[in-house]
Amino acid sequence: MAKPAITIIGLGLTGASLGQALQRQESEFEIIGHDRDPQAAQAARKSGAVDRTEWNLHASCENSDLIITAVPLAELDELYGQIAEDIKPGCLVFGIVSLVEPAIAIGDRHVPDHAHFVAGHPVLSGVGGALTTRADLFDDVVFSIASGTHTDASAIQLAADFVTRIGATPLFVDALEHDGIMAGVEQLPQLLGASLMHMSAAAPGWREARRMAGRQFAQATELGGSAEQLAGSFRANRQHLLYRLRRMQEELERWADLLESEPAEGEDDALLTALIGIEDERIEWEAHARLKNWEESASSSQSRESGEPGMLRQMFFGNMFGRRPPSGRR
Repeated sequence: MAKPAITIIGLGLTGASLGQALQRQESEFEIIGHDRDPQAAQAARKSGAVDRTEWNLHASCENSDLIITAVPLAELDELYGQIAEDIKPGCLVFGIVSLVEPAIAIGDRHVPDHAHFVAGHPVLSGVGGALTTRADLFDDVVFSIASGTHTDASAIQLAADFVTRIGATPLFVDALEHDGIMAGVEQLPQLLGASLMHMSAAAPGWREARRMAGRQFAQATELGGSAEQLAGSFRANRQHLLYRLRRMQEELERWADLLESEPAEGEDDALLTALIGIEDERIEWEAHARLKNWEESASSSQSRESGEPGMLRQMFFGNMFGRRPPSGRR
């Protein structure tokens, strides 16, 4: 009897790290990888992230019980359209994305009724270390899970079991609420970074200023994606992002007022007071992010430690997602 198969499409940072995380313990399944970039596929195979790779997209999916896609949102519609006929009955398609609502809409269009679709978003902050492909990349990170209103509960359970298996903490979210939050904490910084880069490069003094731009400027203008990826992501979440952008415009006006103000004798410095408050908020957030501790509920912790198998997990893979990795295994 053939082993159950997991396919990972997209073998970049996320996809290859998912494979390495799954391989930290002995398993009863085979991991198949596919990437349109032959070098990415070769690197994933050499690192042990996948058991084998398939250059043919259809061949990589046709017998899989779980298909994980780790590609940009802009590529998802075409990808799912291509593999729709290869998805076998009962298969779970798990889309790893940063915006879940448009991904669910794409899944509804292409994933056949005899299969399941769930969207997931791992929050990789990079605080405390660089984001590199590694087996422990997802350890203790928050991994948001969202699905359509008609998604089978057993499919959602399997997605949660998978998230727990790779070391992350599943967080069930409303798709609309999730994408609204992402507009503020991910897309708005990207948009502001693009604005700062454009304003600086278009300024008359940029020829000299570019020689003086250092680490602070580099961090502030890091976009985290290609122009095509960002344009597609911004448009897919347009209304949420526009709302955040308008709030940001109001906030910038407030800071302009603070900068122009001069404290009267005996009065507190409003600019300094505001900066002290923000410094404290930033320190508190970074401490939580470094520790990956967001005051997780006891019931959620107990559920993770118990390793009780979910319904669909039993159907597809027995108890494979219920085993915890031996200490020291990578």
